[in-house]
Amino acid sequence: MPIGFSSFSDAPLDELARKIEAGMADLPKQEAKVAQYILLNLASIPLETGQSIASKAGVSEITVGRMLRRFDCAGMKEFKALLRQRYSVSGEVMGRKKTELSRDWQEQLTVEMHGVQMVYDQMETPAFTQARDLLAGSGEVYVTGFQTIRGLAEDCARRLALARDNVRFLSGHDSMLSEWIASVPEAGSCLMMFDVIPYAAEAEMIARIAKDRGAGVVLITDEYCHWAQGLADAVINAPSKTGLFLESTLGLHAAASLLVHATAEAGGADVAGRMQAWKRMSHRLKLF
Repeated sequence: MPIGFSSFSDAPLDELARKIEAGMADLPKQEAKVAQYILLNLASIPLETGQSIASKAGVSEITVGRMLRRFDCAGMKEFKALLRQRYSVSGEVMGRKKTELSRDWQEQLTVEMHGVQMVYDQMETPAFTQARDLLAGSGEVYVTGFQTIRGLAEDCARRLALARDNVRFLSGHDSMLSEWIASVPEAGSCLMMFDVIPYAAEAEMIARIAKDRGAGVVLITDEYCHWAQGLADAVINAPSKTGLFLESTLGLHAAASLLVHATAEAGGADVAGRMQAWKRMSHRLKLF
């Protein structure tokens, strides 16, 4: 079926996507997972294979082909052909049409990406290495954050718990540090703390209490933190003043993700086995 340069919305790929979306409610559960993954990730699907789609959707590779054939697409080979046809004709890149940002948004993007780059630039520094070693090697890891970034810290704690054992979110307000009443574990412990302007009144004191207990302190903070040096064992700075209405947290998220990844790689644990065990328990809960 020929495609005109002005008829991208009628391209075969769009027709297939519409069919999948319309019929997804009637699909078997496993095939619905594939359909949902494809519809939500059309931007990156050109880089995928049947095997990678199956892995990310949590199904077998056979299920991917079965779902596509249900909508008159003869498996991954034809699906990839539709993708190549769409993007070569429409000028889209990775599922998105090329658009020119306004000057203001382009400048904002540049500043934000510079902040992320500054976080990546710290990956091979002694501070990042020390942070990774503490997070991977300590017997216990406590993660805390305050005010508007408490949620980021809680999310990081959950992700870090998939990479290693004995990770807990610590809230000084909720528990008044009751988690630290017990003696320090033989293997030592580590406090991972997120703090940005306006700095939490209790942040520095919690870090000092952690040090008094013999714990290591890893601090992920913005570019203005005045109390970190000389107290924290490792400081990762994530620039936050990028011109947005509120301080940017993009760099903080990047730092958290990189540290979780580095911990998983350095911990020596069977990460693949941990993930499989987690998935088995999650499936038993029937959450998804």
